[in-house]
Amino acid sequence: MDEEIFLSPHPLEREFIRLLTDFGFKRVFGSRKRAGILKRFLNALFEGEMQVTNVEFRDKEILPEHEGGKKVLYDIYCTTDTGNHFIIEMQQEESENFADRMLFYGCRAVVSQGIRGVEYELAPVYCVVLTDFNMDGKEVRLRKDMLLMEKHTHEIYSDKLRYIFLALPEVPREWDDCDTELKRLLYLIKNMEDLTRQSKPYLSGEYEEIFTASSTGLLSQEEAATYSQSYLKEIENRSALRFAEKRGIKEGIEKGRLEGRLEGRLEGRLEGRLEGAMAKLKEMVNGLRRSGFDNDTIAGFLNESPETIASL
Repeated sequence: MDEEIFLSPHPLEREFIRLLTDFGFKRVFGSRKRAGILKRFLNALFEGEMQVTNVEFRDKEILPEHEGGKKVLYDIYCTTDTGNHFIIEMQQEESENFADRMLFYGCRAVVSQGIRGVEYELAPVYCVVLTDFNMDGKEVRLRKDMLLMEKHTHEIYSDKLRYIFLALPEVPREWDDCDTELKRLLYLIKNMEDLTRQSKPYLSGEYEEIFTASSTGLLSQEEAATYSQSYLKEIENRSALRFAEKRGIKEGIEKGRLEGRLEGRLEGRLEGRLEGAMAKLKEMVNGLRRSGFDNDTIAGFLNESPETIASL
């Protein structure tokens, strides 16, 4: 079972940002001026297989090829000087058809290479997916490597499309138990928000660039606002998911016996969830106030009316 996640109502009061948020992950690993961090991650991931010396960030959006088609928006999309394509995705919660979506993402990166004429020489595409959960119904393991191969002999058919899934719940709980560079980097990704300048990873001095990129004290006012929105969105998404899970009714229970009391229970749960969401919103607002933001600015950050913010 995936471990329970507890999110702080005052993210800007922490020394470091949460790297599992959309803002945090892209700030540290998806920035051109911090390309060295991404290279370090890829070299740890493919240690012994390849050495990444240069990365070029590509347009993360691939438009549909025909009317009515689906566009693709990657978290991070880059290529190397050797022609390899890398797609890096961060997924906080498992969603319906998640595996199909990842397959679609990878295939679009293959197809979008724009083969012309009679030659079909393709550049390799690597889809690296970090998940803050263990995939339902799948074997639990920190790292899973997937590519096209013959089912019985395991002979590789093609290495031009490869998937690597990294399950963050399987990262060692203690820093001292992280015995590889990859595990240490994944530990930082998973736990950055809870670390301080007195923690072992920081004091080691080996990851200064990552800690600097993650420092809340170095965020501009605009970056702080974007991070707060990204953080609040994660709280709302997790809260909605947990609520939906608790509303689920086990199959096989007779509907007629439950209808009356089920309605009341669901209403009560919904009311409780709403109260909880408002309490978290109030804590978030108070945290932003302590960081120097006024009510009108906070209202803009959180997409709430000024009257609502003033009443909290």
